[in-house]
Amino acid sequence: MFLEESMIAVLNNQNIKRRNNRSYLYKKKESSKSLKKYEWKRENKSFFSSSVQIRRYLNIFLIIAFLFAIFFILYMEKEKSVPKITPISFPKDNSAESLLLKITVPDHESFRTVTKKLSPAVIRSLKIVKYRVRNRDTLSSIAQKFRISLSTIISYNDIRDARRLAIGTLLEIPNENGLKYRVKRGDSLSGIARKFGIPLKEILDWNNLSTSVIQPGQELFIAGAAMRTNDLNRVLGKLFIYPTRGRLTSPFGMRHDPFTGLWRFHNGVDLANKIGTPIVAAMAGTVAMTGINPTYGRYIIIRHADGFQTLYAHLSRVLVARGRRISQNQVIGKMGTTGYSTGSHLHFSIFKNGKPVDPLKYLH
Repeated sequence: MFLEESMIAVLNNQNIKRRNNRSYLYKKKESSKSLKKYEWKRENKSFFSSSVQIRRYLNIFLIIAFLFAIFFILYMEKEKSVPKITPISFPKDNSAESLLLKITVPDHESFRTVTKKLSPAVIRSLKIVKYRVRNRDTLSSIAQKFRISLSTIISYNDIRDARRLAIGTLLEIPNENGLKYRVKRGDSLSGIARKFGIPLKEILDWNNLSTSVIQPGQELFIAGAAMRTNDLNRVLGKLFIYPTRGRLTSPFGMRHDPFTGLWRFHNGVDLANKIGTPIVAAMAGTVAMTGINPTYGRYIIIRHADGFQTLYAHLSRVLVARGRRISQNQVIGKMGTTGYSTGSHLHFSIFKNGKPVDPLKYLH
C-alpha cells in the first residue's frame, strides 16, 4: 500500500515536471518570436525614417533649383532690355570740338526757325474783324458764330440795349474774350492790371505797348476780363425778372386808394394770382429785412448791387431769413393777402438809392 502511494506520487511529480517543461518551452518559443518581431519593426522603422529624410532633402533641393532658374531667367531678360552702349570714337584732330559745338549749340538759322514757331503762341496781339448785323441776327447768334462771349461784343462795341440791335449795325469782333477799357484820369497800367486781375505784361502785349505810360481817354483791350453780371443783365434787359406769375391789377404811380378812394401814390406794381403762388427773387442779393407790417402784411426786402432794393409784400409765407444770400429766380415766399389788401396779390417795388422807380421799366 505504501509502495503504491509512493509510485503514484512519483508519477505525479513526473507529470508536473513534463507540464512545466512544455510551458517553459512554449514561453521560450513565444519570447523568441516576439524578439524577432521587435527586431523586424526596428529595422523597418529605421529604414522608413531614412526614406523620409531623403525625400525631404530632395524637396529642398528641387525648391532651390526652381528659385535659381527663376532668378536666372529674370537676369537674362534684364540683360536683353538694357541697350548696349557703343563707345563714341572721336577723331584725333580738332574736328571733335567743332562736332560737339554743332550738337550743343544750334547755328543762327536753326535758332531763328524755332523762334518763329514759338512766337505766335507766346505773344498774342489784338485783331479785329468787322461784321454787319443781318436780318434775324441776335447778339447770341453772332457770339456763337465767332466763338466769343456776349460780354466781349457788348463791351467792345459799347452796346447799351441788346434788344435794340438794328440791322446794318457794324460791329467790331475781337479775336479774344475781354473788355474795352477807357483810361480815366488817375489810372495807371499797373492799377488797371490789379483791378481786373490780369498780368501787366499781357496788357502790354495785347495792346502793342512798349511802355506803361497811358493817357486819359486812351482805349485798352483787357484780354480775359468780363462784364459784371448786373451790367451784362442790364444790357440784355434781364437785370430784373418778374417775381411771380400773375395779372397786373395796379401799375406804378398815382392811383385811387382801393379802400378810401383817395388819390394816392403807389410805389410799386400789384400782380394778382391765387394764394400760395410762388414768389421768386427778381435779382440776386441779400435779404435785408423780413417781418409783418399793418400795411404790407408779411414782407421781404432784398438788398442788391448798385444801390437797388426790392420789396415783396402781402405774402402768406416767408421762406427766407435775414442775412441770407439769394440768387435770381430763387423762391423766397408765397403769395397771400395779408395786411392792407383786398385780395390775393403781390405788391412789388424797386428802389434805386432809396427812391422808388417804375418796376415795368426794369422787369424782363
